[in-house]
Amino acid sequence: MLAGAALLTAASAQAQTVAVTPQPPEAATSNDDGGEIVVTGSRIARPDYAAPNPVVSLGAEELRRSGTTNVTNFLQRVPALTNSLDSTRTAGRNQADGALGQVGLNLLDLRGLGPNRTLVLVNGRRHVAGQPDTAAVDINAIPTDLIERVDVLTGAASAVYGADGVSGVVNFVLRRDFDGIAARAQAGISERGDAGNRFASLIAGRNFAEGRGNLTLAYEYNADDPLANDDRDYLALAQRQYFVNLDGYDPTRAGSYKIGPVTDLRYPYGSNQGYVVIGDQVFRGDGAIYTPGRFLQNDGYSIGGDDTPVAGYVGDILPRTERHAINALAHFDVSDAFKLSVEGKFVQSEVTSFSGYGGNYPATIALDNPFIPLSILTAARAAGLTSVDISRNNFDIPRRGERDRRRTWRGVVDLAGRISDHASYDLSYTYGRTDVRATKLNDRLNTQFLNALDAVRDGSGAIVCRSADARAAGCIPVNTFGGNTVDGRSFGYYLSNPVSNARIEQHVANASLTGDFGQFFELPGGPVAFAAGGEYRRESSRFRPAQALIDNAFYQYDEYIIPTPSDGSFDVWEAFGEVNAPLLKEVPFAHLLSVGAAGRLSDYSTIGSTRAWQFNGIYAPIAAISVRGSYGRSVRAPNIGELQRPLSGTSNFFSDPCYVANRSRGTQYRTANCQTLITAAGGNFANFTAQSNPDATIFIPGSVAGNPNLRPEVARTWTAGVVLRPDFVPGLSVAVDWYDIDLTDAIINPDPNNYAAACVDQSTLDNVFCPQISRAQGSGFINGYAITLQNVAAFRTAGAELNVTYRFSTTRIGDFDLRLVGGYLDRLEQVATPGAVAENNVDQPFRPRYTLAFSPTWNSGALTLSYNLRWQNGVRRFSRIDTDSNPSLVDPRYLRYKELWSHDVQAQVAVNDDFSFYGGVNNLGDQRPDIGFETNVPISPVGRYVYAGARLRYGGR
Repeated sequence: MLAGAALLTAASAQAQTVAVTPQPPEAATSNDDGGEIVVTGSRIARPDYAAPNPVVSLGAEELRRSGTTNVTNFLQRVPALTNSLDSTRTAGRNQADGALGQVGLNLLDLRGLGPNRTLVLVNGRRHVAGQPDTAAVDINAIPTDLIERVDVLTGAASAVYGADGVSGVVNFVLRRDFDGIAARAQAGISERGDAGNRFASLIAGRNFAEGRGNLTLAYEYNADDPLANDDRDYLALAQRQYFVNLDGYDPTRAGSYKIGPVTDLRYPYGSNQGYVVIGDQVFRGDGAIYTPGRFLQNDGYSIGGDDTPVAGYVGDILPRTERHAINALAHFDVSDAFKLSVEGKFVQSEVTSFSGYGGNYPATIALDNPFIPLSILTAARAAGLTSVDISRNNFDIPRRGERDRRRTWRGVVDLAGRISDHASYDLSYTYGRTDVRATKLNDRLNTQFLNALDAVRDGSGAIVCRSADARAAGCIPVNTFGGNTVDGRSFGYYLSNPVSNARIEQHVANASLTGDFGQFFELPGGPVAFAAGGEYRRESSRFRPAQALIDNAFYQYDEYIIPTPSDGSFDVWEAFGEVNAPLLKEVPFAHLLSVGAAGRLSDYSTIGSTRAWQFNGIYAPIAAISVRGSYGRSVRAPNIGELQRPLSGTSNFFSDPCYVANRSRGTQYRTANCQTLITAAGGNFANFTAQSNPDATIFIPGSVAGNPNLRPEVARTWTAGVVLRPDFVPGLSVAVDWYDIDLTDAIINPDPNNYAAACVDQSTLDNVFCPQISRAQGSGFINGYAITLQNVAAFRTAGAELNVTYRFSTTRIGDFDLRLVGGYLDRLEQVATPGAVAENNVDQPFRPRYTLAFSPTWNSGALTLSYNLRWQNGVRRFSRIDTDSNPSLVDPRYLRYKELWSHDVQAQVAVNDDFSFYGGVNNLGDQRPDIGFETNVPISPVGRYVYAGARLRYGGR
């Protein structure tokens, strides 16, 4: 994923190609006096133009001009962060995905390498995670209006900040020294009258003791209304365009895929009215003969008939969200040698999302059940049956869902000051905690539901539940023969809302010393600067699923997904150091020449010691031109879940690598290894096909567990770039940087198919993968798996980033602020297991090869107008592996989604120095998501969005 590009920043102090970033203990100010500052990616103060790593800043005004109150949505405009997970991508996460407690998470993902490899900081310090068992920070926990700036760092960051920053760092810099009152309110809604948003914030701060102290308090409220797929006609599943066949536009004929309209899409072999098979007869639940739909070739869908309408499965594509945030910041400078500051916050977010309806596949009903229609009863008796099986999609039982409440506490105490003119110290302690309460909504208790299905007539002729114990517990009979037949009074007996809880805690203690050696170690370019220190960190995560979930008491589509209680923790001691040597400065042919190095040694309680390092340099022959570069080794320590996750039940569908059709898709060892395996198990190697496997279309049960013997991931990263600031065009800055990241020993969520393939793709069957896949004796078909995570994957990504800013003023028509940013993704390759084919994910959804943003702002007096254009090339609907193995899979005209073309506009009017109001339209052209496997490619499904707001400021600016 491309990195380091940003949209237009608001203030001239943030217009620099390298963004200045305050680090504890003091916030950096603009460099107007020619002094030095601290930049994200280094602990050493230096001139802003002398930073060797590309860092791009997004300012607070830019965030407000975007019209969005969701920080992740705003940051997704940066090419490096397009793959970040926002609420539209986590709305449907639930236990069925092995993701209980993750609904509505907002996670940043730099360059498509995953949230676990993106280090998120607040004021240069670590922040507690929002996702159990990981280090991933939920961006919902960061207050929107307290943000002063967001810095995105390209390059190896582990040497400076520790593990997790393999792909880079995103640092949120909060306001400091606020003196006065600021309030903002905003409301917005889509053009269609839904997806509403309400936002309000209040900040009050006061300086005291002649400016040596400050206290700032802030409150923020944000609420988003849900959006379901049937709220958009182009996403309503029964009316959507669909992948069907080319030949004659007839989707029931075999051939290549094409995009064409399908107006009555359905799931075959089931119905929301009931589906009963007796011999060669198929009935609807109401007793009528079942009319099947026309089966779509190459897919699991049908058109028309009595099959289950896909449109009935209404799910949320945007969850309901409500967030409250309270923050307090204070500092007091006793002297230059003793400066005390504290931060504290509490954030509560509650996210609710509903998915599709449940079903029963199938349920056995005794023939004395009074709900059975006469035609079905007659056919069953004629066949000599004592019961019938009915499958049904229950559209008359409330939709399943999940409500996740996250509470985050965080406190920081910092003591800092000067030791001498050449050295400063900083001591800090940070505590963070996230409590997650995950409530599954409308989960169906399996035993109780079966009791309700088992209905009989009592002595008075009334229909009741057969079991006396069930009746005593409140059982009301359920009729699934027909559509809309379920009695709503029955819900209270068999629907339940089980609650699971998780707690994540973080303790960080840090001590550092920064400065320079003065005249004791001075080079022609100035004294050598240094930073050194140590850090102790402890992380823990605890998960307690509801007992009923552990007991597998609920009906699940996948009965093998059973959550397991877990406890995990680790601690780490670290020592770090950094040095910058200014070799030359302001001499002929060398306006600046400096080199630097950084290193970090870490000792983990779980994996032992790791090391990270970086070398960097910058050369500016003249002030207008500078060349910069870095090369480093970064590490990511395995997280708690990867190391200590207990054995958990799951299941998976397999396309056996030993099937005849798959043998040519692996290494040269596959065929021989498969023959050995299948023959040893007593299978028929010559006719080993999916068609001969009776379990080829079902999910195979298995388990997945962490691995305490994992090693750290290791990345080698280099960056190189040039920055141009020509004197003959004042206000113009052009930066171009290239990055290259090579990640080995990577840990990924295991696909058992990859492990099955890796077993037979090695030079020998004596490898770590084969024991994790079991095969049935007598047939050789896969019948189970027990996967433990391994350091087996590899990633390679490379690309370029462009950042052009141009600011100028005129005497007559106002001030102009322009930015053009772009990204080019050269490669994003993943090798899941040794011997596997490298999968190039460039131009997959959310990973476009080309991205571009143009953001001009014009100001004249009280009026400010801003515009933002975002463009991305059309990404692929099908992966390269799919199309390489089957070139006729899709007509080339329909291989890609449409390009992204988004236009946002805003106007702001300042009534006076203290009050302004604004309004805008996002997605002015009302571009819609293209039809495919995603509901938000290339753009959010919200559509044209209108908003308005007002700002009040008194005192502070």
